[in-house]
This record gives sequence, structure tokens and C-alpha cells, in this order.
Amino acid sequence: IIEVEPMEDDGKIMIDGKEICKNLGTNYENENPNFPFTIVHDDVGVLPDRAASQFKRHIVHISLPMGIKMTVFRWTNYMDLTIEMQPLPGGQDGSCGNFNGDATDDTTQAIFERIGARIGQGEMLFTQRAPIEFTKQMEEMLRNDCTADDLIASQQKCQKELPQAASTMMMNSCIYDQCFGKNEHALRSAEVYSTAEERAALGIVG
Repeated sequence: IIEVEPMEDDGKIMIDGKEICKNLGTNYENENPNFPFTIVHDDVGVLPDRAASQFKRHIVHISLPMGIKMTVFRWTNYMDLTIEMQPLPGGQDGSCGNFNGDATDDTTQAIFERIGARIGQGEMLFTQRAPIEFTKQMEEMLRNDCTADDLIASQQKCQKELPQAASTMMMNSCIYDQCFGKNEHALRSAEVYSTAEERAALGIVG
């Protein structure tokens, strides 16, 4: 298991729980013929966001079998990730699309319709999911801005996707994602229900 953490709280790069490549300019090579891969930790790479150019770079390059290359940009309390790969035998799908050469079916709405708003059990790339939350602002936005038809469709999809033991918060969060995840103006809508502190945290002026 390869794990890469942000820099805060002495974040680490680990293989099966053991720290590797602690310092910049170090590398690791897994010589297991069944799963050969290399990891390089340096400060070289094209930033996905120019706003991060002011920060010190800690970049992890992971070269995996089947020509898959991952670049992880480690910042203080978050990370950016890029993936380069060839189409997989049998096909693939996800946030980056289905790699069929047709960009028109790679919209968020089209992806949601194919695979839903949640990653299925056993299909997670990461060791744990991000904490699920459903705030009062999200509840109000869902009540006021999600149309009746979208709300019903979202409920039906989430009932199919989530286990029967899913909590109310998990269900509501899934419905919210289904209703607004494909909305490119969701942030603008969320401003209406956010507090001054929340707007400041998002960098929203006014």
C-alpha cells in the first residue's frame, strides 16, 4: 500500500506503513517482479495551480505498472494529484472520464449518470473516505434550490448506491452531491447560505 500525506503534522510517504523518501532528492524502487514501481520525492514538476507557486514544493512521482504515472503535490494541509495513463483493457470510468475519445460524455453530469456520486465499496484509491458532513447551509440550499424532480431522482439514486445501514447524514450528503455536484455554479449558490467566516475561508469577497 502506497500512502502519501500532506506536509503538516509531520506527514509522510509510506509503503505498507513504513516511511520512505523522507527528504527531497530521494527515491524508492520496489523490485518485486509481480508489482514493480518507483517513487521519487523532489521539487520538480508543473504545478496544477499557479497560485501555489509561492510555496515550497514537495512533489512525489509514482511510476506504476501498465504505464500509469501519478504526481502528488504535497502542500501544508492538502494535496493536488495528476494521473497519466493509457486506456485500460476492458475500459474505465471515473472523475476523469471514460477514455473513449469522446469528451462530450465526460461531463460531471454524464459521469454521475453512469457511476453515481459516490465511489463504490472496495473501489477506493485511498485508505479512508473524507469525513461526510451535511451542514445547515447545505440543508437550506437543498430545500430551496434543488427542484422536486432532481430531489426525487437524487433520492432514488442514493438509495440504490448506499448500503441499507447508511446514516441519515450519509444519505443527505449523497443527495446533495447528486443534486448539485454537476452544477458549475454551486459555489455561487452556496454563497447565499454561507456565513461571513465561511465566505472568507473560501476567498469570497463581499
